[in-house]
Amino acid sequence: MEIIKTDVLVIGGGGAGMRAALAAKEIGAEVLLVSKTPIGKSTCTYLSAGAFTLATDGFSKETHLQLTLQAGKGINVRDLAEILVNETPERVRELELSGLVGEWQKGRFRCLGKPTAAGAPLANILAEAVRKQGVSSMPWVIVSELVTESGKVAGALGFDFRKGKTIAFLSKAVILANGGGGSLYARHDNPVRATGDGYALAFHAGCSLRDMEFVQFIPVGLAEPNKPAYLISPPLADMGRVINSSGEDILEKYRITEKPVAVRSRDSFSLAIFREEMGGQEVFIDLRSLSERDWLQDSLARAQREMLMKHFSGSVKPLRISPMCHFFMGGVSINQNGGTGIAGLYAAGETAGGLHGANRLGGNALGEIMVFGYRAGKAAGAWAIEQDMLKGSQDLLKVRLDSFRKKLVTRTAGLAPRLIRKKIGETLWRDGGILREKSGLSSAMEALKRIQQEDLPRARIESPKEILEKMEVENALLAGEMIVRSALVREESRGAHFRRDFPKTDDEYWKVNIFLKKTGEAMDIELRPLPTRG
Repeated sequence: MEIIKTDVLVIGGGGAGMRAALAAKEIGAEVLLVSKTPIGKSTCTYLSAGAFTLATDGFSKETHLQLTLQAGKGINVRDLAEILVNETPERVRELELSGLVGEWQKGRFRCLGKPTAAGAPLANILAEAVRKQGVSSMPWVIVSELVTESGKVAGALGFDFRKGKTIAFLSKAVILANGGGGSLYARHDNPVRATGDGYALAFHAGCSLRDMEFVQFIPVGLAEPNKPAYLISPPLADMGRVINSSGEDILEKYRITEKPVAVRSRDSFSLAIFREEMGGQEVFIDLRSLSERDWLQDSLARAQREMLMKHFSGSVKPLRISPMCHFFMGGVSINQNGGTGIAGLYAAGETAGGLHGANRLGGNALGEIMVFGYRAGKAAGAWAIEQDMLKGSQDLLKVRLDSFRKKLVTRTAGLAPRLIRKKIGETLWRDGGILREKSGLSSAMEALKRIQQEDLPRARIESPKEILEKMEVENALLAGEMIVRSALVREESRGAHFRRDFPKTDDEYWKVNIFLKKTGEAMDIELRPLPTRG
């Protein structure tokens, strides 16, 4: 049995994981970074639009904070929002000193990457720093379980799906930075491996999760027939016209006036398009009237111009758009340094919740991974340096690993895991997505239970990759249940959560956060009022 020892185990090879690994290494901790993909590749950071919102060029910290809280509809953790606003400029300037080239605008910094991976320069800079600083890394590994002892994290169990072998990790601290669950939905712009793994690991370890009903859908997703889903540069929604099949202006029809609409009005804009589709209309973005000067206003739009106008024929016709699942606002409940309530266990990036409230302001995701990745890494490294390995942890890992191996039984019958996951995606898109109501959410819960009880136990496993995919299905089912349960409880509409049967925002009763925690084998739900500020 292979047992790998390290001070800090970082789970996730995206921006939050890499920044956390660097911060822990900088203060002298031994760090191992494990990821399902090559470090920095095929992550949300790599595939992002590469944009930071931050105080610069006349856009103040006060304005940034106001817009962040406004987007979150009043239920953000204000302390986290203040930290984000105050520290993002410093983290971005560090990236520039490391060689990241970007474009500064009022309130924005954007990496000069190319479609469809505008965030690639950022991911590459961080990956190179990880290598130069001597952080150890292991790609192609899914972590299946966190191991705790006496209220402290002791390590984790993993599976190398390229080599087909199990691994045990013995560590003093663990950082969950393995992203969100955007690819759980049938239509999304996330990497395929974004399956909510961090939520499942934290839940089973005994952490509290929060705000899981709030899932963000980005409105300007290319939806041309027989073409891949693709995120169109958000500013183009303001430059062009958004119309339905009948030629009606969608922004006027739904009175969406706060601009940039695809940044500050993502929730209402996505809902408007979805309503049109439910009514039998298709929605388009018409870019034919844009001048060369219009295209030059935004670096991502500029980079997309040839592709949209030539390869997708945007110069001669409107292009169909439809929302895509983009981001999870909810996640593991953390303190200001990423602490989860379990000693030695930290979380950062999209795995963590609380910062964004009911909806995320565009451009805050990259700031979040840099600011809170740094904070979690620094805290985890400092903790690990002061700790000894827990006595008996190695024996405990061996017992848990033996139990884990027994689950890896080959089956030649049943549905392939990828087909089970497709069923989950269709269920969540139909009944747990943009437009929700009690009957649909209840139906989704029943469908997820049937998949859990009937399809999952009989899933086909004929290769190491299908072992990985089955683990992802297990995580997807748990994350899906968290979304649906929380959405059923919140009987109002707020931010990215819209209930057709409760269409109004109710601050009197529902200006609260919903927390989830494992009790025995059950998922307990607790409503907590916002803390008062002294």
